[in-house]
Parts: sequence; structure tokens; C-alpha cells
Amino acid sequence: MWENLKKGDIIKLPLTYSDLVQSKERPALVLYHDVELRQLTVAYITSKISNLRPTDILIVFGSPTCAKAGLPKTSAIKIHWLAVVKRIHVISVYGEADDILREQVNRLLPECLAI
Repeated sequence: MWENLKKGDIIKLPLTYSDLVQSKERPALVLYHDVELRQLTVAYITSKISNLRPTDILIVFGSPTCAKAGLPKTSAIKIHWLAVVKRIHVISVYGEADDILREQVNRLLPECLAI
């Protein structure tokens, strides 16, 4: 199941907190889908937007970007907060990133991951 997921899809799945003990079902942006290993590299999405960082992308509820993403409220993609997860854990697909959001992600990813 979920073989057709692609870069830019916004999915719902359980993701752990930084303590790696507790988890919560939350949205995430698919950055990479390794079909052979059946796993996804995702960026966390949060609705807690009070302390945004330069590497966060704000998605405002009611905007065309938010509508296409299918998010239920104003949220932020945490480009610096990534996880690799097995595809089997995906619960549902909210929507997908529009061209504007893809451009923002593609601009910030190298900044976050460059060494």
C-alpha cells in the first residue's frame, strides 16, 4: 500500500518527538520515496507557529497553497526536522505541495543539509 506516494505529497503518519519515546500522528511532507526499501524521507509539519525559524515555511490556512496541501489549519513545514519512516506507517494523504511551496522547499533544503 502507498506505492504511489511521491515527492511533494503531504501525508499523515505517527512521528516521534525528539525524545524518540512518544509519538503523535501529524502531517509531513514527502521529500523522497525509496520504493525498493519502502521508506520515506519526510519533513515534519506543525501547527505550532509561534516561534518560526528561518528554515520553516509558513502555510496560511485559506491560501491556495494550504488548500492544495489539504491542511486543516495554518501550519509550518520544519525543513530542518527530518525523519526516515517505513511507508507502512502512512495513515492518509492530505494533499500535495503546489509549485510555490515546492520552490520554497527546494530553496531551503540545501541550506539546511549542506555540510
